[in-house]
Amino acid sequence: MAKYLTKEKLYYEIHKYKAGLGLDYNDYGFNMLQVCKNDGVLLELLPFKTKYLRGMASIGAKREEDVILLNSNRDNIEQNFDCGHEYVHLCIHRNLRQKIFNCIDTIHVKQDEYIEWQANEGAAEMLIPYEAFLSLIKYGPFNINDPDGIAYLKEYAAIKFSVTKKVIEYRLESLKYEIHQFISGVPLSNIQML
Repeated sequence: MAKYLTKEKLYYEIHKYKAGLGLDYNDYGFNMLQVCKNDGVLLELLPFKTKYLRGMASIGAKREEDVILLNSNRDNIEQNFDCGHEYVHLCIHRNLRQKIFNCIDTIHVKQDEYIEWQANEGAAEMLIPYEAFLSLIKYGPFNINDPDGIAYLKEYAAIKFSVTKKVIEYRLESLKYEIHQFISGVPLSNIQML
């Protein structure tokens, strides 16, 4: 697969991987660690000494040799997203020269910003499908034109999608253009991806 993907192409690829895992396009709230184990990924939780290291992925020569290591010092919700992030590396970045990915809370000098964007955006789409998220924003039990409503949205969505509020904030930012279109009346099927 090409290194550079548009958001639309990345989402398409994520949806194909979800289908291959037996998940529906709009499924959410699932245990990504269990999904990876069921897919044959060797997954281990270890107490990393490096404070900001969230996880690592190693692409094997065969699918059965793929490995994900997650920081056991992070809570289950954080690990679920971290696992999704690492899984995207295993799927989307399989044909790159790089075979080992160390994922740190902030972009490290040796990390490729675009590859890390793909892993974050892909994990977000896997765990928080944009169509379900946009529908929640438009039809949910909160007023998005009010700061208290936005705060409630973040809390509500974090629980609904089994992610952290930080991941919901990321999703709100990354889908700002798409959210604007949907709230302005553009049907989901006609949303243009930025």
